[in-house]
Amino acid sequence: MKEQSARRRVFDILERDLPGDRTADFVHYFLIGTVLLSVTGAVLATVQSLEIRDAWWFRVGEFCGLLIFTVEYGFRLWVAPEHPLRRGMSNTRARLSYMLTVPALIDLIAILPWFVALATDFDPHALLVLRLVRFLKLARYSSGFNALYLAIRRERYALLSCLIILCSGVLMSATAMYLTERNVQPDKFGSIPLAMWWSITTLTTVGYGDVVPVTNLGRVIGGLTMISGLMMLALPIAIIAGSFAEVISKHNFVVTFSMIARLPPFSDLDAPVLGDILPVLHSRSYDRGHHVVRRGEEAAHLFVVLEGRVEMESPDGIRSLGPGEVFGLLPGHTKPDPATVRAVAKTKILSIEENELYMLALRHPDVIGRLSELHPDVKPETDVPAA
Repeated sequence: MKEQSARRRVFDILERDLPGDRTADFVHYFLIGTVLLSVTGAVLATVQSLEIRDAWWFRVGEFCGLLIFTVEYGFRLWVAPEHPLRRGMSNTRARLSYMLTVPALIDLIAILPWFVALATDFDPHALLVLRLVRFLKLARYSSGFNALYLAIRRERYALLSCLIILCSGVLMSATAMYLTERNVQPDKFGSIPLAMWWSITTLTTVGYGDVVPVTNLGRVIGGLTMISGLMMLALPIAIIAGSFAEVISKHNFVVTFSMIARLPPFSDLDAPVLGDILPVLHSRSYDRGHHVVRRGEEAAHLFVVLEGRVEMESPDGIRSLGPGEVFGLLPGHTKPDPATVRAVAKTKILSIEENELYMLALRHPDVIGRLSELHPDVKPETDVPAA
């Protein structure tokens, strides 16, 4: 029991999910600083004029960084059974499951080069580039990386369509150039695969100039390919940029499984249910005195207080709401009376949009039931069936 309590505490520190945990904050920023110093050292070590590769202080620094990352990896492996998604798993299975995740693989690759160099005669400097993978460890702490991942994931089908269109453009332009230039430049356009190199560099607007058409018809095809490339590249850029901007506006801090599993409405839920809830949660931070909802605004979201405290001013009076408490819209209930909700301290709030809320009600009505029990102002509908 004591070991499990210690393991839980280490998990809380590494995940940094408890508000006001100074130890977790210190470890968080210490690891970020270590990553930045390690990556900076690996980059500067490639500059021959600095001659720092064999310096004793560089070796000591590299060893300290390796030791810190190895201890971190070991602790993350040890506390893996505490993750909400691995509830019900044996300790061994939970740790194996964690080892196959992308963050765990990045952590492993970050420490692997040095151990490979120690175990073999391989030149450690040749593995220096792999140490730069440590920079990807920052993705665990960055809301920007998380937002980019969510943006790409949301638009994956549209981006796949753009990739298919781009591949079609490469094939068609390469075929046209092969038919036009194969007899004039057989060494460069003698086959469709050879012509694809020109097609790819032209469609992507890189244009190395190592392969160019020489016939008039070939130049016309080249011009059309360039124009097509601009349009083809504009599509995925616009899709990602629009989705990224939308995600950033809705997520300004990273929401983790363990973070929501601590809240009363979502505690003790099975891993698949948590997996359905996490993508629909939007996160916003509010400074003291800022409005979350203004009087007269239509209730189109359900809000859950994650950290801090808010005050709700309604016709019934003023009510203070803290972590785990909910307010706003709920399916199957009348819309709450108009109220002003403002943060009375620095507050983090999770919200679910109306359409996503109704979809959640259809898939997991028990979750909506939990939220209803915690909602202070819901009034059951008499003429609209609950979800």
